[in-house]
Amino acid sequence: MPSLGPLVAASVFSALLLRVIYNLYFHPLSRFQGPWYAASFSISHAIVSVLKKEPQWMLSLAKHYGTDKPIRIAPNVLLFPQPAALKDIYCNPKCDTKSEFYGTGVLGPPHLFATLASNDHKILRKALGGPHWSIGAMKRNWESRFDSQIQQFLQQMIDVAEKNEPVVLCDRMVTSHPEKSEFAADIMTMVCFSEPWGFVSNKADQRELLRTWRNGQIALSFLTRFRWLRDRVTRAWWGPYLQPSPEDKFGVGYIMGEANRQVAERERRIDEEGYSQEYPDLMQFCLEARIDGQPLTLDQKRAHATLLIIAGADTTATTLCCTMRFLMKNPAVLARVRAELATAESAGRLSTPIQHEETRENLPFFVACVKESIRLNPSAAQLFGRVAPAGGVAVDGKWIPGGSEMTSLSYVVHRDPVLYAPDPEVYRPERWLEGEAGGNTKEVLAEMEAASFGFGMGPRVCMGKDIAMMEIYKLIPEFVRRFDLEMEQEGRYVVIGGMGINEGLLARLHLRA
Repeated sequence: MPSLGPLVAASVFSALLLRVIYNLYFHPLSRFQGPWYAASFSISHAIVSVLKKEPQWMLSLAKHYGTDKPIRIAPNVLLFPQPAALKDIYCNPKCDTKSEFYGTGVLGPPHLFATLASNDHKILRKALGGPHWSIGAMKRNWESRFDSQIQQFLQQMIDVAEKNEPVVLCDRMVTSHPEKSEFAADIMTMVCFSEPWGFVSNKADQRELLRTWRNGQIALSFLTRFRWLRDRVTRAWWGPYLQPSPEDKFGVGYIMGEANRQVAERERRIDEEGYSQEYPDLMQFCLEARIDGQPLTLDQKRAHATLLIIAGADTTATTLCCTMRFLMKNPAVLARVRAELATAESAGRLSTPIQHEETRENLPFFVACVKESIRLNPSAAQLFGRVAPAGGVAVDGKWIPGGSEMTSLSYVVHRDPVLYAPDPEVYRPERWLEGEAGGNTKEVLAEMEAASFGFGMGPRVCMGKDIAMMEIYKLIPEFVRRFDLEMEQEGRYVVIGGMGINEGLLARLHLRA
């Protein structure tokens, strides 16, 4: 009996060849430019992401094909590298349906960030949003508690400086603790659950939150980008077995389990002890949220507790540490930040710790440094995919067929060769200032602000943006104020599953006189 092997191999080859021919010549997106391998198979994009090269790959495509037209990065996905497309994609109500990229369940049970349908998202955001997310509420209810955490963190750094020990700033090395990750995680758990979990005080990754989140990024990255597997996970009977579970020991599943425990404990205290808060934390607002007069379901409560933990696990720490790296790499920039701090301090315009509003009003060059850090090293270099409506839609003058996925990437848009000319890949904070050498006009600054995509855009913009900016505006100036910084190892900024992290940033701290 002849072997079936050659026949099976020939059948598989023929199927793949037919797929390539269809995707390249007959698919609705076949007229758009892009590499043939990406247009043929979504696994190409998934592999690039797993190799931690996604933003660099997409930037290379933008340089090769140009930024004036969309680029096909997967069979049904178009990347728009130009800032002019952002408003058409993310501020057009017709384009507010998220792609299936978010609907696999690998980010936990359905929550605000993973809600695909525009109307469902609008209802949830109305229930969960409100003035408690505003910078005014943050300053009024939380800033003094931020100050306590900053003082505790700085005291630990003083101890490290006195011992002349190298310190790992926000990365995954095992030679020391990722200090700024721990600070940011304590702030987020405090705002979410009233009390910090003790990352800083215990000098440890409490409940292994940071490790488990990061360990799950590779699998999440591959699954969300490989459409064939993604579709099976959401539709096949065996799909749920690949999704995170609260019984997992790492990744999103572990965080789901921790969120479930937080919700159960809070509801127990409310029922048995009559627990209440003078200044409700974000989980309390979640438990008190109403849709058509009804509280959220238990699954919704748990889902949004999961989201609260995930949202602050690493993102703010990435911006904190990328800014520190850029300052240490650019001594002239650091010297100017110090001079600005000294001028404001001598004029009596700075408290200890520095207040958020004091930074905004008195440290414009430092604020420009933060904007430039977010521009070049966004903490969420994520594919915020949207689905073109059934009848198609015009994006930056290009007609996109209905059902196509459209996305942009902050890492690419923030390096636009026209808007950030003549040096889009250079760290130059002066570009954010008006009326000085190296600065820009008011009109160009407005364009740059409109193209800032680090926290998303439109009706789905990150609700925690003000929390993150308060942390950044308070901690870094205080850090620079207290310490001289000696970088021993530059490390690198990498993106895993759309989340930027720092690896290997090692420095010594010296107390300033």
